[in-house]
Amino acid sequence: MPAYNNRQLLKGLILLSGMLLLAACAEPPPPYAVVYEEPPPPEEVIVEVAAQVPVAEPEPVETIVYEPEFPETYIVQEGDTLWDISTVFLRDPWFWPEIWFKNPQVENPHLIYPGDTLAIVYIGGERRVQILSRGADGSVLSQTSEGLKIVKVNPRVRSKAIDATIASIPIDALRHLLERPIIVDEETLKNSAYVLSSLDAHLINSINDKLYVRKLDTSNGSGRYQIYRPNRPLYDPITDELLGYEALYVGESKLLLRGDPASVRVTNSEREILRDDRVMPMDNTNFERDFIPRPPSTDVSGEIVALLDAISQTGIYQTIAINLGQRDGVESGNVLRIRRTGDIILDKAEPDPRFRVKLPDEQIGMAMIIRSFEKMSYALIMEADFPVTVSDYVESP
Repeated sequence: MPAYNNRQLLKGLILLSGMLLLAACAEPPPPYAVVYEEPPPPEEVIVEVAAQVPVAEPEPVETIVYEPEFPETYIVQEGDTLWDISTVFLRDPWFWPEIWFKNPQVENPHLIYPGDTLAIVYIGGERRVQILSRGADGSVLSQTSEGLKIVKVNPRVRSKAIDATIASIPIDALRHLLERPIIVDEETLKNSAYVLSSLDAHLINSINDKLYVRKLDTSNGSGRYQIYRPNRPLYDPITDELLGYEALYVGESKLLLRGDPASVRVTNSEREILRDDRVMPMDNTNFERDFIPRPPSTDVSGEIVALLDAISQTGIYQTIAINLGQRDGVESGNVLRIRRTGDIILDKAEPDPRFRVKLPDEQIGMAMIIRSFEKMSYALIMEADFPVTVSDYVESP
């Protein structure tokens, strides 16, 4: 029994010694717990990189195109206009300021007279129209190694009337547009003076008749007045807006006696003068003899709303009314293309018998703004390949 217990005790000691030996070989426990955290994400750095935006190339300036067969010289004739002369040298006449106003010998159109000889010369590698010789004063333009030089052939004195210079466009064709009221707005119509009656109470009056006029502005220095009749109203064909009333020219009169009513005598009459015809002071302060043909400052497109002194169609040097005015940036001298809308026709070659094709719009002429109002303008037809109608339209060249 004791021997058995001794053996059990010995096994226990051996087992305990082995366990202690294993524990001694193991790593000691850490003195404290270590908690590992996920490292924070790296700070986001935003780097602004300049985008490589392609630089837009400047739009090429429209080139002045000379006629392929322009003459070497051109002698200015009586009755010529600068528009006519420009068509001799240029494809697009409204570019003539580019060649005239940059011309050191031709500072403005008033220096061009009948008899002057014009020619194309090269200045700085560019073609310009110069005065080669004067028609009467003996000045000539010669080309030397040092450039252009004016040589005086003889000391003759040139004497010309003020109105002997070449005009930009035919003045007679537009004088009525500049000297007479054309468009009357509602407010002007409401406040304008009017014919109340006449001596002997005539219903129809003409030259030398005496008229009595209400609300006449007698501060007009000249004492001369135009008589007109409000004609048809003009509406925008797109928006149906009232653009104004066409003023029908009736005649002219001269003040006899101030007052209300005032007395005037008819000095000229183109139509019978009736009661309620309007009387307006004559004002030619806006009369311009020369216009500078140029495109509008912005692209515009408008409709023809009326033909002046025509019923269904008109032509060169006649007048059209358009629905573009000062509020659209249109002013005197602006040049516009006249275009015709292409027809829509059946194409019988298509399987569908109802198949239609629209033909392209075509340019049929050119017009220049002569007088602009707030809502509309009058333009003179400068070129016309076909008769112009109210169904045509205008746009920037």
